[in-house]
Amino acid sequence: MRVNSLSISPVSSFGKADMKTLAEKYGKSIAQVALAWSWYEGFLPLPKSVHHARILENMDFADIELSLEDAGFIKGLPGLPTAPDPDAVNF
Repeated sequence: MRVNSLSISPVSSFGKADMKTLAEKYGKSIAQVALAWSWYEGFLPLPKSVHHARILENMDFADIELSLEDAGFIKGLPGLPTAPDPDAVNF
């Protein structure tokens, strides 16, 4: 089983204007686009919130089908944290 780990916050400053443009393109929130991208990249997104409306919003990302171009664009945004592939690291 392969498990990837990456921690990002859609409200951080990394590419916020660009993410807003993509969110508008897909008719979703920045958080939903970030969650869809995480899923697309093979990460298990674990959003958290104490607000009922935001919890429901966070669950509504599965219907976003990011284009290859948009997924690559997000991956190339400055400030995106990186983590080594645990399958490729000797512990």
